[in-house]
Amino acid sequence: MNKNNEINLNRKSLAELPSLDYYRLLDKFSIVCLSDIEKIMDYFADYFDYSKRSHVLSLPTVKAAKIVMDVLLNYCVPLNELHDCLLECGLRDICEWLNKNHLKDLNVDTNKNLVNFDCLIQSGQFSQLSSDCYTSNKNTVSSFEEILPVIHYKSAESALVASPKRTDTKKLFGCFKLCYIEERNLTFRRRQFSEAISYIKELKMIKNRHLNLYTAECILKNVHSNDHFLLYPYDPVETQLLRDYADIYRNIPPNQYNTLQQLEILRDISCGLTYLHSKTDSKKNPILHSNLSPDSILIETRGNNQVSAKIFDFVHSVEMNDIDNFDGKLRDEFYKFGQIIFMVVSWRFLDRIECDRLHLDETEDEEIYIYELFRRFDMDKQPNNFTIHKLLKMSYKLTAPDYDLTKGIDKSYQLIKQQIQQLNGRKTMWP
Repeated sequence: MNKNNEINLNRKSLAELPSLDYYRLLDKFSIVCLSDIEKIMDYFADYFDYSKRSHVLSLPTVKAAKIVMDVLLNYCVPLNELHDCLLECGLRDICEWLNKNHLKDLNVDTNKNLVNFDCLIQSGQFSQLSSDCYTSNKNTVSSFEEILPVIHYKSAESALVASPKRTDTKKLFGCFKLCYIEERNLTFRRRQFSEAISYIKELKMIKNRHLNLYTAECILKNVHSNDHFLLYPYDPVETQLLRDYADIYRNIPPNQYNTLQQLEILRDISCGLTYLHSKTDSKKNPILHSNLSPDSILIETRGNNQVSAKIFDFVHSVEMNDIDNFDGKLRDEFYKFGQIIFMVVSWRFLDRIECDRLHLDETEDEEIYIYELFRRFDMDKQPNNFTIHKLLKMSYKLTAPDYDLTKGIDKSYQLIKQQIQQLNGRKTMWP
């Protein structure tokens, strides 16, 4: 981002586009929720300090969106950056409106929205992969197609459903569509990719299947255009992002929170992360998700208030042998998991600035300070607040700058599992 307002003439800013109908764009913004506004401010964090963020989030969504747009306009934010931000936040309906009305100002090619392997092999983009088992471009494609079954189709019949918190009926979690495959007589979630490396990283995760990781099952390939999609399993249960699930509890008194549900969600997330960070016979190197957030975790709700969590979206994942600063990346992963723990125990999300502020304000006695936080966020009003206090302490430790990396996520997983056993009064089936 260009905080000094130095405008690149090749990329038009919002201030340079008098033809852009801001009122129409604000009308589009009215379909988002406050969590989307929060994600936009996270993306442009340089322009929104703590006090401004708190003020914006206290306003109705339409007013909050207007303030955000005014700030971005004043800082001459390039339209391309706003487009990338909305795309990353999953607000593809607004991006489509921008593509339709301001394509020449965006200077993007909307036809390049699918991975085409004919062009891909010729361009040599597969050279980004450093794994020894993929020695050539063609062998890379064929090896992946050997891992997954490939469904060839001439035209796919899709049944599209609405995504949480969106009025656009065509999107699911910002990147999935429901797709019925007549050949299999099954419904899948279909995903398309704009970058080849993202497609390949999701493919590589197929070798690392786990109960708490949401990975693809097969490839969908167009016989004419050679476009590739990935198909993910579809279970007809209520499924939503963790961020949207947390919104449900924001208006519920803390004494009505379900502690067992909170623990089960954290157990599933920590179990999935423990598997990613470990070595197995099929996975020789630890893997980091690298983009863990409330928007990369799915919550499935079944009957009798049973919930389960799955980590998805591995397009930013890295293996230990692929990067130099693995310890730094690992520490960042622990930090994000600490943020997730805090969100689940309080149903509030603290961004990095607010989390760091908690550690800066720390008193000499850490235990007393954690207890003060416990009361400040009304966690003492929750049922089983002794368990919640332990989880808060865990979150605080994970977000500390001096957290011991050798402890890993496994220690947190074991502690969470113990708390579930105590609440249930019996042993858990989990390993």
